[in-house]
Amino acid sequence: MERPGHPAAHVVPGEKDRHRDDYIAFLAHELRNLLAPIRYALASLEKTDTTAQQSYALEVMRRQSSQMSRLLDDLLDVSRFAHGEFELRKSVTDLRGVLESSIEAARPLLDAKQHVLSVSLPEAALRVSADPVRLGQVFSNLLINAAKYTDRAGRIELRATQEPDSVVVSVRDSGIGITKDMMPNIFVLFAQDPEARGRSEGGLGIGLALVQGIVSLHGGTIRAQSDGPGHGSEFVIRLPSVTAHVKLDAADTIESPPRVTRLRVLVVDDNKDVADTCSMLIRMSGHQVETVYTGSRAMERGQSFCPHVILTDIGLPDINGYQLAQRVRATSWGSETVLVAITGWDQAEHQRQPLARLFSHHLTKPIDPGTIESLLAQIRT
Repeated sequence: MERPGHPAAHVVPGEKDRHRDDYIAFLAHELRNLLAPIRYALASLEKTDTTAQQSYALEVMRRQSSQMSRLLDDLLDVSRFAHGEFELRKSVTDLRGVLESSIEAARPLLDAKQHVLSVSLPEAALRVSADPVRLGQVFSNLLINAAKYTDRAGRIELRATQEPDSVVVSVRDSGIGITKDMMPNIFVLFAQDPEARGRSEGGLGIGLALVQGIVSLHGGTIRAQSDGPGHGSEFVIRLPSVTAHVKLDAADTIESPPRVTRLRVLVVDDNKDVADTCSMLIRMSGHQVETVYTGSRAMERGQSFCPHVILTDIGLPDINGYQLAQRVRATSWGSETVLVAITGWDQAEHQRQPLARLFSHHLTKPIDPGTIESLLAQIRT
């Protein structure tokens, strides 16, 4: 595990106060842009009875909620950089798999805008010492940016090559390009091109700063190039390669997922909609689920239900999630229960709490449903 000694992404001195009010207003604008199609899609579901329209509405909600989740994750990562708490969990990784996963993450937006994506990857493994999750964040960010800033039916190219001591990855698009004035600030936190900001899909000026920071922590470099407005742009990342004779440690090998066991799961959250929808998804995966909305009720229900797993929010109205975990651990029925903390607060701040050690897993809202399903699949009774 590695931590940065200094924040890799920073605000240009003297600009923070000047940008603050505009930035908050623009953040609200971006969130409204993401929420609007979700609300429209929900309204259309209430009025339509055709499968095609229902599928379209669901896809819109899925795509917009994914973009909102990425936005919130980026904001949290900015805070982690600022406090020197951004972590890497490195292993010897084949970059081809990371790139393929990044393509899948960007695919909904690429398809929605009818872009043509050209991919060129070598047949041989591209071995790097990396945190695959964080590098996936880098390349999905670049692909999503390319999709955003390229008009409909544009061209995007992803190319990876092996050089003697490094792996080089480039993302090129036929989009709006980068102005000469913007180029020196392209990786500066909160910097925004006025040309891009006017677009409905304009970003918040944090994604590329995070990309540069993550690449830097991997010992790599990133550069941007463009022939100017209307001529597209290209981002080139260079990462140190690992020689072919380096073998994966046992901890780095990928094991087949264990057999899914039908579990008794107790969901605890004072937000009724969150608790009920989470429980519904878990139940649809074949598990037995009970749902409560307070910590005290969780203790009462747990005694008779004897859950294998408790998914609990930290910010409960009576006793908080840490106190609940402490009480559960002190019972005969809860000493071996798998406790999963779910919080909307920063992960680093949460894990600094003394009682955070009582939890086996820590998840940050909004949680990908697949993450919960995968986590439960790994638990044996």
